[in-house]
Amino acid sequence: LIQKQTEQISISIVFGRLLCDLGEYDKSQKYFQYLCNSSQNEDRSWIEFNIGRALYCKDEWNEAREYYDRAYDRMIKSKPARVKDSARVLNNIGVILDNQGKYDEALDYYQRALKIREEFYPSDHVDIATSFENIGIILFKQKKYEQALDYHKRALEIQQKLDSSAHINIATSLNYIGIILRNQRKYDEALDCNQQALKIQQILYPSGHIKMAYSLNNIGIILYDQEKYDESLDYFQQALKIREKFYPSSHEAIAINLNNIGMVLRHQRKYDEALNYHQRALKILQKLYPTGHENIVYSFNNIGEIQYCKKKYDVALYYYQQALKIRENLYPTGHIDFAESFNKIGVILNIQGKYAEALDYHRRALKIEETFYPSGRLNVAKILNHIGDVLRNQGKYTEALDYHQRAFKVQNQFYPFGHVDIAHSFKNIGDTHFDQEKYDVALYYYEQALKIHEKFYPSGHVNIASNLNNIGLCYENQNKRHVALQYYQHALNIYEKLLPVDDRHHHGSKYRISELIGTN
Repeated sequence: LIQKQTEQISISIVFGRLLCDLGEYDKSQKYFQYLCNSSQNEDRSWIEFNIGRALYCKDEWNEAREYYDRAYDRMIKSKPARVKDSARVLNNIGVILDNQGKYDEALDYYQRALKIREEFYPSDHVDIATSFENIGIILFKQKKYEQALDYHKRALEIQQKLDSSAHINIATSLNYIGIILRNQRKYDEALDCNQQALKIQQILYPSGHIKMAYSLNNIGIILYDQEKYDESLDYFQQALKIREKFYPSSHEAIAINLNNIGMVLRHQRKYDEALNYHQRALKILQKLYPTGHENIVYSFNNIGEIQYCKKKYDVALYYYQQALKIRENLYPTGHIDFAESFNKIGVILNIQGKYAEALDYHRRALKIEETFYPSGRLNVAKILNHIGDVLRNQGKYTEALDYHQRAFKVQNQFYPFGHVDIAHSFKNIGDTHFDQEKYDVALYYYEQALKIHEKFYPSGHVNIASNLNNIGLCYENQNKRHVALQYYQHALNIYEKLLPVDDRHHHGSKYRISELIGTN
């Protein structure tokens, strides 16, 4: 985020910057403080700026901001005002605000820097590319993916014009574009971008360079989304190994890697190992951000997910509520991120049979989503399905069906037909009809879900087994016990292949099979 300086400055200042670039942050800070106290000829604005830069690199953001503010004030009060130079200071203040989660303020500073640069530089200047990149990062964090993608592509276009095909700036932009495409669920395109970035880094740097950790981590995230957990874990572990070599044990990047490894282990049902990784990450983040940060929210939510998987619902609820409390301190009422917290809390309350409370949380989440995204987005479908689940548990089948069908409609708006997430809506609609004892209709929807899952998971998946069990239940309730038995057995075969022997799904399938055999 902090760009390289392109202006002509004195050798003394270049030397101090070089110390910082080499990771000698304390030496750089002391050197510039010496210049500040002893030199009458050096540019005091750049000296204060570079003290701020060294402090920023030491994660002392508040102190860095003080020096940046001093440098900016000195530049603007000069005769004539040094407006062009001030863009760099505005940019770096934006970086601090970004790291503090103050995205609206950060965006304002980045846009002010861009406006100055567009006034003083040609349209293909490297500093304009930097501004495009930084604005894209903020827009991404605000979940404005299309706008973010546009800015990063504009940055990439400039970089490809200025640099060779194997340049670090190009790799950086490719990584950012890959992250956005991943969040748009365009996984193959995202993977291609991140792999291109890694190839460039492998050309430019020795094996195990810190820059590679970022690309390795991004590739791991995409593979995680594609449920390729073993491959994902390998990439995350490679990234962690590099970061632990370069960074102190309390560095934020290490916490991010620990959280990512924990997520994979959770999906591999290695809950205790996963919990250990998330708790290690949380300890680092709480030390870095004693007053709260979105990354702490992320850790709380991850720990909550593990407790949910272990059926420790009270504990899961506690962590989700802690995450919400931090968000309430960080953001204004009605912020988009509240929707996620409300939704997670609603899920737990539904499981605990507190249907009215659950419904209230889900509806609050829906209201926020619809306010921010009036034309809809995929998260809306998730919330609609959760509301449908609660209503079904309350026996309000007609209302439940309406919400599940609305979710299905939203998914069809954003996905091609047959996308794996649509199978979930088919299942929910099937469940609602099943509870109404409309077994023929339920069977149709369960079969639609099965078709999608079999296409998406050709080598087998627990969701396929779940579909088979549901189909078996329909046939059993239609007194077609022989057919039901075949589906139950097929489901059990998948569970035995994929899950540990003590998993509840094993016992459920075996119980249903024994019940049917016993009644024949």
